[in-house]
Amino acid sequence: MLIYNVFGRYLGVKHTSEGWQVFRADMSERKFSRLYDIIIPDDLTEHEIPGWLGDIFHESASEKHPDVICVE
Repeated sequence: MLIYNVFGRYLGVKHTSEGWQVFRADMSERKFSRLYDIIIPDDLTEHEIPGWLGDIFHESASEKHPDVICVE
């Protein structure tokens, strides 16, 4: 699973036979909860995901958390 810091919020992204799946990530306990309302198109590559997440959540950007960063 890929873990992203999306403007201060941790999200996990996993590619399965059903396409990309998105999870809320609790990094302190390593627990993941599936999020069904965030869709990543199946044809996106791993390298395109940060840009996609940035487009979706750009309103959450702040001086403290200005970017989407892959942390794992």
